[in-house]
Amino acid sequence: MSIDNATPEEWDRARMKATQKQIGGSHYKDKGIQPLEYAYSNGLTPNLTNVVKYVTREKEDRVKDLRKAIHYIELELEMVYGVDPDGNPLD
Repeated sequence: MSIDNATPEEWDRARMKATQKQIGGSHYKDKGIQPLEYAYSNGLTPNLTNVVKYVTREKEDRVKDLRKAIHYIELELEMVYGVDPDGNPLD
């Protein structure tokens, strides 16, 4: 877009907040709130932010996304709480 020949629509898009845009589809935007906005509002860690992202996706490979969410929960248990997936302390 050139400043000299920008359309009103292009100007509107350029002025949008980052939270009002989504690059590469509308699979989160259609839900009314971006997972990242939810995560920031609720003080979630990066691992739990990814859990929210993967469990709210609507894709063909749902099992793969749920397995990714489980992995991020396991990372949270290990990195934040120092326990394995069964709740046992790590050495």
